[in-house]
Amino acid sequence: MPEAKKPAIDLQKISNPQLVEALATLHKENTPLNQGKVLDLVLHHASFLAPVILAPVPKGSNVPPQLQGKTAIQFQLITTKDGRPFFPAFTDWEELRKFSKLKEQRVVMLRFDNYAEMVLKDDRTAGMVINPLGLSLTLDRKSLENMARKKAELARGYAEEQVEKDTQVMVGDPEEEPEELLDAVCELAEKREEIQRLWLREMVRQDGMKRYIIVVDHTGVRDEVFQAIAQAAAPHFGKLPVDMIPYGTGFADAATEDAMPFYVRGE
Repeated sequence: MPEAKKPAIDLQKISNPQLVEALATLHKENTPLNQGKVLDLVLHHASFLAPVILAPVPKGSNVPPQLQGKTAIQFQLITTKDGRPFFPAFTDWEELRKFSKLKEQRVVMLRFDNYAEMVLKDDRTAGMVINPLGLSLTLDRKSLENMARKKAELARGYAEEQVEKDTQVMVGDPEEEPEELLDAVCELAEKREEIQRLWLREMVRQDGMKRYIIVVDHTGVRDEVFQAIAQAAAPHFGKLPVDMIPYGTGFADAATEDAMPFYVRGE
């Protein structure tokens, strides 16, 4: 049977009420929790309107034959006071109209991955800005790079968390305990003698990104142990990515201070 065609996206209906609400909350109270909610929506859920200019590719000897007769898409940019160009991203048509009054403004729909790819491949652009003429959020090149890397790590299954010197993070008990994930990891740990103890912590970084951390007290080869834990946990990942750190480091000691492990061999 022929593959069914996906229905065309109605650009007129694009809106992001959850992100709009989260941005409003962030502007009222700039906390790591509110930052994390906004960034999660941007990374995984939001669809943005990107204003573009469409123009036919001119014919000529300098234009490759395969491009002649095609339509070129030129993304519009917004420039900061210091001259840095950013790609604007709009949550809905109301925000877009603050930028463009054209009745026939051409737009395309883009997601976070599209913006990150455009910025990171073009050294001339500085980042993206969401709703630049409203309750805005600016993500510069470094922020986009970090977010894209973390998203790729989540898709892969796990990352080994590294906290750079002088980076401020908050570590505490998870707001919601992922019971199925913990049960799966405990079942795996019972089968691997090199796993001695495991702790689950929740970390919030300076940029508002939240993630679970599993602190692993183990013997044997670290990569093999971490990969085994990741494979057991993967079917039960929720909204937050899961990173692992080995027990015995300064950060791990601080993260597990006064915390009870969720798994202890022999208990």
